[in-house]
Order: sequence, then structure tokens, then C-alpha cells
Amino acid sequence: MKRLLPVVGALVLVAAVVAVVVWQRSDSKAALPPSGDVVLQYADGSQLWRLGEQETPLIKQVIGDLGAKARMTLDQLRESGGAIVVTTIDRRAQTGAVDVIRTIAAGEAESLRYSITAVDPNNGAVKAYAPGNDPGVDYAGGVLKEPGSAFFPFNVVAALQTGKTLDSAYDGRSPRRFGQLSISDEVSCGERCTVRDALQKSSNVVMYDLVANDVGIKPVVTAARQAGVPESVDIDGKKTKLLVGEGDNIPNATVSVGADEARMRPLDLAASYATFAAEGTHHDAHFVTHITDVRGSTLYRADTKGTPAFDPDPARSKDIANQITGVLQGDSCGPAQPEVASRCGEWHMPGPEQGRFSHAWMVAYDPRISVSVFVGSAQPSTPAVDRDGRAVVGSGLPDKLGDAFREKLTQW
Repeated sequence: MKRLLPVVGALVLVAAVVAVVVWQRSDSKAALPPSGDVVLQYADGSQLWRLGEQETPLIKQVIGDLGAKARMTLDQLRESGGAIVVTTIDRRAQTGAVDVIRTIAAGEAESLRYSITAVDPNNGAVKAYAPGNDPGVDYAGGVLKEPGSAFFPFNVVAALQTGKTLDSAYDGRSPRRFGQLSISDEVSCGERCTVRDALQKSSNVVMYDLVANDVGIKPVVTAARQAGVPESVDIDGKKTKLLVGEGDNIPNATVSVGADEARMRPLDLAASYATFAAEGTHHDAHFVTHITDVRGSTLYRADTKGTPAFDPDPARSKDIANQITGVLQGDSCGPAQPEVASRCGEWHMPGPEQGRFSHAWMVAYDPRISVSVFVGSAQPSTPAVDRDGRAVVGSGLPDKLGDAFREKLTQW
């Protein structure tokens, strides 16, 4: 796997020209925005959007952040006289992600959909949010998709929290029956498969056994939430709970293999893997850095203070996260690179199409950035195939997009 990007720009508000009015930092004595105007800025102070323009999926996420974290709405900001909203979005990273999707999609099957999301592990800032090539669907934060083996690190966190080790062994022979359910892998992990090998080789059999018969489902859900998977998200204006089963109860044990009730957004994967990148320190993923009014006063500033995610003891939380990272640095998403941990995976289709994939993932991180890439079929009931008719797998197109995105960023 190619190297990850260097630091993607500091979140610093600099002078920016907006129309014919100069807007500067709140501690400046320069002219302020006209009354009633609301402008969103990139992290570097350049204009991203202003009130009255089309609300893209990215803008909708920023607006959602205003309501959820700042407890403000665009109407309130406008009625109070106007405001500057400085976002976390890095202009070059955003442009790079959009360009990568546009370029690669142009040469691929029209049925495929994509997204690239990048989060800074050091503060939870969303640096890039490219929701894909379909203007009608937000494939970064507006869809829920089965994570498949991308869910496995949460199983292992729960195992480590409950006293297991990476050397704890399980029967990884495939297929295996668990009651009425048969679980299988493409390659058997063997009669004595360690948790380390199960995570690295993506053993569904061991992960199901570990959760269903040993660790338990609830601790796994807790571990995922500790990493950063939210309790609920907004999908098409509707609040949807994550990691719950029927009647909002604990999901069934198939959550361990990233199945139906483990569905989440690509944004959630980037944000939760960022906690591993931050060595077990969790920062809330956010789109807004701060807000100033027309008088230059600060109305809101994001809380970027981190907290130990996996244990109240920071050292223990760090140890758990670093054990996960140590395994994922040996994952199969291309050639290994120093400091880079990654996870590739696919989601098998049910029924007659079993054995083919509806979508695939690539999630990679280092201490500076966490990136999730999604590639899937526009129709979940249709297999995701590339222009040559080959099944889309995590180490294929998703990794190609991830590499192209990171390569762009390293050029700056």
C-alpha cells in the first residue's frame, strides 16, 4: 500500500475575499460580513458556500453539525445578523478526493458508486468528504452498508477488554455450524486459529465463535461505540439507530461478521478507525471548527479534547488500540508500508447471488489521517463488478481509489 498523506494543513482561519467584502479572523479589525449573510469557509478561510447556494451533501453534513453540536441553525444565524462558519474541510484534500472519484469513475462501470472520507485522528476533524458520483445519493454519510470484515477490529477490542489475548485460539476450520447457522471462509484458518490470525486473515468462523460463544454481543457493541460508531445517525432526514436489533434490542450474533445489523456509514468507519490511529484516544468527528458573528465575536468553538476510548486508564486504552494496529499493519491491502494500518473487505450477497459482492471497502490509517473508501453497486441486489466484469474487492478498486487520493495529497 502506498504511503498515507502528510499532515493535511492546519485548521487556521486566514484572510479570505468573499464577493467584494474582506472577512478576516474574529480578532481582526477588518470589515465583517454584511448583516444577514451566512458563509461557510474551508479550513484555510477560502469560501466553501454561502446562504442561498445549493445545499450539497457536504453542506448538509455541515448544517447537521451546526444543529447537533453548536445547537444553531442557518436561520438563527441569519436572523441574528449573519455569521462566518469555519469548517474542518481541507480545500485541497476535498478537491483531491472529488477528482479521484471523477477520474476513476469515468473509466469504470456506470453501475458503480463511490465515496472517500478522511478524518484527522488528532482532533476528529473531517478533512475530506466526497460522497460519490451519484448526485442523488450521499455515499459517504447518507447510506448504511454492511461493513463485513471491517467490523472485526471491534470484536477484538471487546476480546482484549474481557481478558482474551491475540494469542487466544479458536477452531477456525471452515465451514462450521453454529446451531442452525453455517459460517464459512474462503480459506480455513485451521484447527487452532489465534485471534491475531483471525483478524489478519478475516476469519468469519473465528469471529462468530469469539463473539457468540465467548465474549458476547453487548461488549462488542460497546467497543464499537467507544471507537466512535454513533448510537444514531440521520439518513434522509430520519433518525436511524445503529448496532441494534429488532425492537431496539441487542443485535444478533451475526453482527460479529459485519452483517445486517452492523450496518453503518462510510463516515463512521473513517471516524472509528481514527481512534485506533490516535492510539486509543477518541475525538468526536465534526465538520465545524468555529463560528463568529458579524461583530467578530466567537459564537461556538468545537471541543476537540480527546478521551481514552477503550479503558479509563489511558495507558490501557493505548495498548488495546496499538495491538489492533499492529495486526492491521500486516493486512492484505497491497504492499506493507511503515506506520500504515489497513483493512480491506467485501460484503457477500445473499440468496442466488451468494459468493458475489454488493460492495467493498478499504480503510487505512496512520497517526495523521484515517481514510475510508467505499465502492458498491447502485442497486444492492446487483453484484458490484468493474468494467471488465470482475467482482469488486477491497484490494481492487477501493484500494486503487485510496492510493490515488493519498498520492495526490503527498504532492502538496
